[in-house]
Amino acid sequence: MKRTLFSISLVLILLILVSTAASAGQYEKIGSGSEPAVDAGRIVWVDNGTIHVYDLTTKEETEILSSSASHPAISGNKLVWCDKSTGVPRLTVYDISNGARSYITADVDNGSIPAISGDRVVWSADSTVYMRDISTSTQIKIAAGDNPDIYDNRISYESYSGDDTPQIYIYDINTRTAIDVSQYGDNMFSHIYGDNVIWSDFYNRLGNIRMYDTATGKQIEVTTGDGMTGYDTGGPADISGNKILYLKHNELADLNSGYLYIYDMDTEKSEQLTNSYTAQTPVISGNVIVWSDSGSIYMLDY
Repeated sequence: MKRTLFSISLVLILLILVSTAASAGQYEKIGSGSEPAVDAGRIVWVDNGTIHVYDLTTKEETEILSSSASHPAISGNKLVWCDKSTGVPRLTVYDISNGARSYITADVDNGSIPAISGDRVVWSADSTVYMRDISTSTQIKIAAGDNPDIYDNRISYESYSGDDTPQIYIYDINTRTAIDVSQYGDNMFSHIYGDNVIWSDFYNRLGNIRMYDTATGKQIEVTTGDGMTGYDTGGPADISGNKILYLKHNELADLNSGYLYIYDMDTEKSEQLTNSYTAQTPVISGNVIVWSDSGSIYMLDY
């Protein structure tokens, strides 16, 4: 009888483990390429310098011809990407609804990576953050800094202003003022959504993810470690709603690959999504999670 109960228990445990692994791995390949972005029912990525757009409703993929595109970003019907097809760096703005293109050429260098929210595009060039309103064709300098992101009326970026290590700032477009929300650490790669901004703090080992809530003025550690082992979650991350997507890795030389995790702000808990160490460049919009893996684009409806 004991042997029978043991066998039944073992079977149940195995079923639970299989179910858990399956729930963490129910994702699909939707294309080939790298550098995905997602917003408003569409996923965009690059493959051999060409932009690909995948419609989540129709399940159809279309190509937008470009010979040397990289780092695409999307907001609604607007796409923007780095374009070096002419040999001179510029940003291409593309309207999905009518196929119209325009170009941003002033204050753009080879390291400019754009972000977009509505009609506003931000990027950095020569360690300076710029913003362009494509509806009015007006462009302004925001601040000294790098790697900006934008959501609605706020811009986040990193800057060495007043410190030996990079700190994260939030710039309010309406008031034209910026505040340091990190205040200590070695902070980079911010992403902003709603009232919250996240970034990677590389002060300890391989880094950890921090978040600042502009509504409460409080900063929290999303991922944790200790003084002996440090942290292993700095690097690529993204935020949407109350979810934070990030990679967990174990090699300083390759922060861009790791196991994919998601953090729920309500429960303050993380869940592992992939059992493979090769996930890269994760992005999230609502329940849609996208990442690249060895030249393929994967999607998970969480």
